[in-house]
Amino acid sequence: MSTNMEPLILPFERISAVDLPRVGGKGANLGEMARAGFPVPPGFCVTTAAFDAFLAGCGELPALYARLEALDGKDVEAARRAAESTRAALGRAPIPPAVADAVLATWRELGTEACWAVRSSATAEDLPDASFAGQQDTYLNIRGAEALLDAVRRCWVSLFTERAVLYRARSGFGHRGVKLSVVIQRMVLPEVSGILFTADPISGRRGTVSIDAGFGLGEALVSGLINADLYKVDKETGGILEVRVGDKALAIRPRPEGGTWEERLPEATRRARALDDAALRELVALGVRIETHYGKPQDIEWCIEAGRLYVVQTRPITSLYPLPEPAPDDEGLHVYASFGHVQMMTDPMPPLAAQVWQLMIPFGRPPAGPGDAPIETRALALAGSRLFVDLTSVLRHPTLRRVIGGVLGHVYENVGQGLETLASRPAFQRGASRGRASMKAFGRFFFPIMARVLARLIVLNPARLLPGVEAFGEARLAEARARLAAVAPGAARLREARRVLSELFSRVISILAPNIAVGVIGNRLLHRLVQRGVLAGTQEDLSALERGLPGNITTEMDLAVGDLMDRVRPHPALAELLRSRPATEALAAVRDVEGGPEFLEAWGAFIARYGMRGPGEIDLSRPRYKDEPAPLIAAIVGGIGPSTAHRSAGEHRAHHAALAAKAEATCERLCAASRRGPTGWLRAALARRLVRVTRAGMGLREHPKFLLVRVLDLVRDSVREAGALLVQRGALATADDVYLFRFEELIAALEASPAPDLRPLAEERRATLRRDARRSPPFVMASDGEIPSLAARVDLPPGALSGTAASAGVVEGVARVVLDPASEVLHAGEILVAPHTDPGWTPLFVHAAGLVTEVGGLMTHGSVVAREYGIPAVVSVTGATQRIRTGQRIRVEGTRGFVELLDGGAP
Repeated sequence: MSTNMEPLILPFERISAVDLPRVGGKGANLGEMARAGFPVPPGFCVTTAAFDAFLAGCGELPALYARLEALDGKDVEAARRAAESTRAALGRAPIPPAVADAVLATWRELGTEACWAVRSSATAEDLPDASFAGQQDTYLNIRGAEALLDAVRRCWVSLFTERAVLYRARSGFGHRGVKLSVVIQRMVLPEVSGILFTADPISGRRGTVSIDAGFGLGEALVSGLINADLYKVDKETGGILEVRVGDKALAIRPRPEGGTWEERLPEATRRARALDDAALRELVALGVRIETHYGKPQDIEWCIEAGRLYVVQTRPITSLYPLPEPAPDDEGLHVYASFGHVQMMTDPMPPLAAQVWQLMIPFGRPPAGPGDAPIETRALALAGSRLFVDLTSVLRHPTLRRVIGGVLGHVYENVGQGLETLASRPAFQRGASRGRASMKAFGRFFFPIMARVLARLIVLNPARLLPGVEAFGEARLAEARARLAAVAPGAARLREARRVLSELFSRVISILAPNIAVGVIGNRLLHRLVQRGVLAGTQEDLSALERGLPGNITTEMDLAVGDLMDRVRPHPALAELLRSRPATEALAAVRDVEGGPEFLEAWGAFIARYGMRGPGEIDLSRPRYKDEPAPLIAAIVGGIGPSTAHRSAGEHRAHHAALAAKAEATCERLCAASRRGPTGWLRAALARRLVRVTRAGMGLREHPKFLLVRVLDLVRDSVREAGALLVQRGALATADDVYLFRFEELIAALEASPAPDLRPLAEERRATLRRDARRSPPFVMASDGEIPSLAARVDLPPGALSGTAASAGVVEGVARVVLDPASEVLHAGEILVAPHTDPGWTPLFVHAAGLVTEVGGLMTHGSVVAREYGIPAVVSVTGATQRIRTGQRIRVEGTRGFVELLDGGAP
């Protein structure tokens, strides 16, 4: 029963997890469960060696595989044709006699009188990081030798269904590398069957078991033919949390002669519970045992025949978002918020980039002893290669819970609701005394900051804030540069970089954060006083006061991009050079065309000031403008087309000055209107003070990040320097691989002789990043995995996409979907549709007529810039970059918070 020493048949009792290459994911799981003593119906696997023997009989296969490997996953019609021709060729290939004999001999040993389920089991199926479930075919109630062999053939051929071919092409799995085993298992004829999830796949909560159940075979449930019962059970206590009885209109039953039929159920049966409490308890206990065996949450197919419970399949639940690590060191539930959502960069970060922030955040870490390495904070956890802030201590304090909910709610609509959902759970209150102890340390840091906020709000001259911030930033930058330059490259410099990072954030926050806070507080007070009639003004006045802000470093960078456009616009040859050649190549040749030397001089000044910025700049591994100028060149090219030929030099600065002048005029009008009445002088003085501190503070909101990014650039240079040394010593393949390791790992490798080979571990971690890039991170989650819904209920026009109103106004225009600002050109007047934006995206705003993002809130980067520019914006639009097409006409309803697709689309 073997070919080339590889078995053609393996019974379940001889299969374990290591046999996955022979029997596929489904077969390996069944064998593993059978060997572990779980109630699995008997059966065997037709191995991948038999599949290879079958394929060898198809002479057309090499050409067919070449056609499959050429698919990019986007051309559905090409995939359909390739899949169809492959299935047709395999349908003509014979089953090798040795394979047929082996299958039938084992079948006869197990009993020819039984009926059998024949299921496909691919080697890329039911893996921890990818779910191929349902991509291949299953055949039930098979009887007789001829029908059995025919079902085996059809399973093999089903590896090349259109959906399976497309899935592999889109997921990056090579077609030649995926093989198929066939599971042949005694058919259970159940009264009840269903699916058990050992973690709730909807909420993500690991402590809740979720069970779907229906009558008859499970195919009615998995095919969506019935509304199954839903049961939710607390895994720890066994308490039934929810019972939802579905309308089970039919049951699929086996026919005596083979095959299945649909039975319409009577009214009393279809609305009866499929499982009683005793059956639920037995199911939950079995599910917990299987999860414990595999060490991770499982998706389990089960059935009950004559009162006996069987398991017919288990696989990992791949849809669950990973739990934050490190896990809490107490018994209470912890609540986390996404760091990336607040920073408008939700992509996964490599280990070194994440560790940078764990070193910088001053909360939640014990002090290091003399000479010890800085210790990372426990207030930042990692999940799915993203950072999450542990808000538990703050949320356990009633007053601070309202404050943090209000602050985050001001940034992201409905996030306060999500935090309250998690914080109201009884498990959250455990460890409250520990939370109070943590609050003392938080208070020691927080109250001095609040004192500075009050001083800026009430006493200090707002005009002094900007010079003070700039002086502080230059001093800190010079200090960091000197400290890094004073030590030798390599391990010593990395140690010093780690110390610089661990000391930086607390100093920046304590000195610069009060400026941001006073702007936010002043703005909210203005809104509240105007709404209550204490101050005279309108919503339009309040919006005008948020534009043309003084000292905003991101706006200044944007204006400098406009200056670069002014340098290019009068010179067609220079514009064509930048448009037609790659950015780095164009800059190397720019000196030889008219206007080029002047442009190059201005470009050099821009890079000296802003070259350390770039898209996703909170991630140390991302290229900066000085490394990759393509995003800037794309912005410049987009602003010098025919639609902007009428613009005069300096128009962008004049526009900004006009916004600032309008804000000043609005301030005077608001003060004059508030001066009426006996206490008018007091209200006018209050209005003037609030306007001045609001505009000064809001204009400084980007300065702390600008300082952090400049210091990160110095650290980045030290890290890349270390990476180059490790490449020279053969430890790394490329300098960029340095970001895949933590500081201590790099220091140890630099000090070792000979240097260790880090390349296999680098590839493993790169694969983790690729896997995590496919995950969608939540904004809020709990330590047990629960992710509350933050969706708002909005009445929308037909075909509209819901989001958060971020900048008032309405605009109709052509959408431009931009996933990477380095490779996309946004033309003047187009509506920017992006996954998110940060200061590295700001140059695109020069041309945008409106903004739509998948991530964002009222006070995140895109929203603030859109309001300052006076363009409508809707943020937090789920799936916007997939549901809106470039070139499609859309209407951005920035006041009401939705996007309307005007000429089709896929809402």
